[in-house]
Amino acid sequence: MLQPTEVDIQIEVAVLKNRLDHIDESIHGIREQIEEVEQRVMRLERTTYMLLGGLILLQAMPFIQEMFSTLPS
Repeated sequence: MLQPTEVDIQIEVAVLKNRLDHIDESIHGIREQIEEVEQRVMRLERTTYMLLGGLILLQAMPFIQEMFSTLPS
């Protein structure tokens, strides 16, 4: 069986380093995408809570108006 030469080993190491660089770039890109999605989710959460608060206020508005109308002037 043939033993790999020094040049063969250097070529294989270069190929593996190149693959590792591509994997690192992909991981970096995926991390950035995850961070962007997290930011979007946080904005959606804030908007949802604001809308929910507004709906609760609208639901309670007739009761609040009735309370103020029954107060003595």
